[in-house]
Amino acid sequence: MIPLGRAQAEQENPQLFKPHARTFFWCLAIALGALQVWAHRNEVSPDGISYIEMAEAAVQSGCHALVNGYWSPLYPAMLSASFRIFHPSLYWEFTVVHLVNFAVYLVNLFCFEISLKEMLAARRAESVPEKELQPLPEKILWICGYLLFLWSCQFWLSPAMVNPDMIVAGLAYVATALLLRLYQGKGDSPLFAGLGAMLGLAYLSKAAMFPISFVFLASGFLLFGMTRGSYSKALTRSTLALAVFLGVALPLVFALSKEKHRATFGDSGRIAYAEYVNRATLSTHWQGEPAGTGTPAHPTRKVLTDPPIYEFAEPVAGSYPPWYDPSYWYEGIRPHFSLMGQLWVLFRSANLYLKLFSRSGALYVLFVALILVVRKAGQWEWGAKRLWLVWLPSTATLAMYALVLVEQRYVSPFALMLLLWILSSARISTNDGGVLRKRTVPAVILALALAIAWPVTRDLREVIANRPYEHWEVAAGLHNLGIPPGTHVGLIASGSGWYWAHLAGVRIVAEIPWKDQARLLAADSVKKQEVLRRFSELGAKAVVTKNAAVAKSMDGWQEIGQTHYYVWLPVANSK
Repeated sequence: MIPLGRAQAEQENPQLFKPHARTFFWCLAIALGALQVWAHRNEVSPDGISYIEMAEAAVQSGCHALVNGYWSPLYPAMLSASFRIFHPSLYWEFTVVHLVNFAVYLVNLFCFEISLKEMLAARRAESVPEKELQPLPEKILWICGYLLFLWSCQFWLSPAMVNPDMIVAGLAYVATALLLRLYQGKGDSPLFAGLGAMLGLAYLSKAAMFPISFVFLASGFLLFGMTRGSYSKALTRSTLALAVFLGVALPLVFALSKEKHRATFGDSGRIAYAEYVNRATLSTHWQGEPAGTGTPAHPTRKVLTDPPIYEFAEPVAGSYPPWYDPSYWYEGIRPHFSLMGQLWVLFRSANLYLKLFSRSGALYVLFVALILVVRKAGQWEWGAKRLWLVWLPSTATLAMYALVLVEQRYVSPFALMLLLWILSSARISTNDGGVLRKRTVPAVILALALAIAWPVTRDLREVIANRPYEHWEVAAGLHNLGIPPGTHVGLIASGSGWYWAHLAGVRIVAEIPWKDQARLLAADSVKKQEVLRRFSELGAKAVVTKNAAVAKSMDGWQEIGQTHYYVWLPVANSK
């Protein structure tokens, strides 16, 4: 039964989104999210391995294990809580991680709804436009909003990704919704306290949100001052928001600064800037090149030059220490401005933003249709001048990432909110635009639905195929070959796939990076035997590779079960 107030509101405004329609989209989101998470349940990224191992370290040794100069603590803290609750075996560990991701995904949808609701309320509260020009019906905007959210989860920010970006997205949605309430003249001290809390949690999720939080706070101050006409009250309430934000953020800032012996809120940004603008060695094994990027305080140790072998057994923990805390190995790096480097990164970022927009072609259909309708029978209405303050943080975030590194999962929530703002700003003539709208809206909805259908079909195929859990098979194969947990192993040219090491409980202590595998393949047999001997001297009881060409070019290698991995065992260790 619909309450009387809601029923009356629906009679007065038939454009309102019906509860049963919301239920339908929630059911659809739950089904698609569950399918996506299950289809990719055995896929893990290097970042995900580090977060999982931080979570396990927190379970074993306490919260201080979450203090890491490169990885933020909130996501591994959530994983740690789930491990304490469910006590999963290693085999089911990754399934529990995906259950956490699925829960975050559902909360993220709820936060998105809050943001969209406030956006539509803000546009509704503006001065009534001319009778001949009307915005798109709210029910159409809700449908497009849900479809765009589902589309973005398929192409931009998947719930199957083991990283904190989904958490950042939800917090960004809520923070933007609070700014929209300020734009409408609503909210007071509790709203500012909530804004500070959201921003503090966003920083604990991702260090890049630390500078962006001050843009949010500045926008809140200006919106309150311009709307209420009192900047003194705005200053008081913004100070409260800042205090709450710092209360949440400063403990981590102090812990990191104490660990690094310098003021820092996290090193991921400075390392990324040096890597992409100054062309420092990407990801691992920075040895001080190129000149001008600094002097490494404690790099991985290069024990052989041709082909290069790097050793890193101590002092960092993790199954693959170079990626457990890259900030330790990159201590001493000095990012600096380079005009040519910055221009190249901006060009690359522009290309990536174009690719972001071009995924599946659905956004082209949406905006080409919208522009044509508005051009023929309407106009754009961007709202009051102060509305730009609401979207300033999202725009600033896109600009910040453009200066260093753009990835779809980083910018997804901010790009999505800006797209919806553009969509809600269209005004169409009630006389001339009715027919055009009736033709274009179904086409846009169909384009988004078809775009979503393609990855859903792919995920269904993955579920039906039920591919074996290769990393687990590698771990079990190593145990069957007599390699127990705690064993030190070497790695050759296997890229980023080392989750098997975590599952097997072994530690990779030396490697030949994947980019240098060609030099190993080109070496003669004497050099190859020297390489294997050097691994043994470094304490590796086995050497693992996923490069079949490497394994077949030397004697003594054997395939690990039915996987694509190979292992070499010294004669004394072979069964």
